[in-house]
Amino acid sequence: MRQAIRLARIALERADTPVGSVVVCDGHIVGEGIEAVQSEKDLTAHAEMKAVQEACRALGSLNLGGCTLYTTVEPCFMCSFVIRSAHLSRVVSGKAVPHIGGISSNHPILVDPSIPNWPQPPLVLTGVLEEECGALFTR
Repeated sequence: MRQAIRLARIALERADTPVGSVVVCDGHIVGEGIEAVQSEKDLTAHAEMKAVQEACRALGSLNLGGCTLYTTVEPCFMCSFVIRSAHLSRVVSGKAVPHIGGISSNHPILVDPSIPNWPQPPLVLTGVLEEECGALFTR
């Protein structure tokens, strides 16, 4: 999570939303993502999406089963779809986003086991270094 926070600070310096994400497999970082929606003018340039894309390329697979995503902010709906589709085993997040988050919102698609024809939800741990992750938004 500390590396994700370092990446979020880079996003903040670029005037992007301060989100950083890493994918870890077998104790090694295999993907990193820095939020770049504003700087790249790309609505899909979320940190989680970038980290998953990099991990898929590094591992040569679209199946990231056995891997963990660490992200400074709860994944949004779009990122939650990608996380589920990539079969990530675990998600560790910092700051909650109750209105559009895939865990804490009224539409918890990241953790809902009842969605037909979707992979099982990952194990989720929320609130990790929450104060430090949230502080990135108060600068």
